[in-house]
Amino acid sequence: MASVRHLIVDGSSSSVDNGGAGTTSYHTLYLPHASEQTVQQCFATDGATLQAMIARQVAVIAALTDGPNILFIQGGQNDLLTVDPIVWLSSYSDYLADFRAAIASSQKLVKMGISTHNPRNDAQFNAHRAIADQALRLFPSEGKCDFIIDWAIDPTWGPDSAASNQTLYPDGTHPSQAGQANMEAKYFRPVLNSLFASLI
Repeated sequence: MASVRHLIVDGSSSSVDNGGAGTTSYHTLYLPHASEQTVQQCFATDGATLQAMIARQVAVIAALTDGPNILFIQGGQNDLLTVDPIVWLSSYSDYLADFRAAIASSQKLVKMGISTHNPRNDAQFNAHRAIADQALRLFPSEGKCDFIIDWAIDPTWGPDSAASNQTLYPDGTHPSQAGQANMEAKYFRPVLNSLFASLI
């Protein structure tokens, strides 16, 4: 029998239950659909920036268990409002490298993943995310992480114009409950259920 998987999430309000648009988050929606028993621990907070996530990185690392761990990082949704995407990508790469070093040192079983960005009703953010997401899609092949959840490719919730549709993004920033369900079922669930398949 496979060990219980430990899902650890960090990020900002779209990853917070009852945060943002007051929704149940994709990672909580995932739990009853997990291919193996999975428990979660969420460090995400409303309005989090990379600086805030770096400040709690030691606590996130300490949460890794001796069983299979899935570490999922949803970063940049607030930073890219104002930070140049090239600057952010460099800092984010360093942040992920610190995780990789800690994981290697601990010898724990961890799969670490990241995501692309949902749109916001903000032209500068959307221009920045287009640059950042193109680079992030290469991170797994570059050895910076193990997997990526590519929400930005969704034909309904992914385009820049979707953020101005209040049915999809009630406040122009956070996906609706239907959007969270879409994020989970079409993108998060298939990838996470494929992890650690050799242990099943």
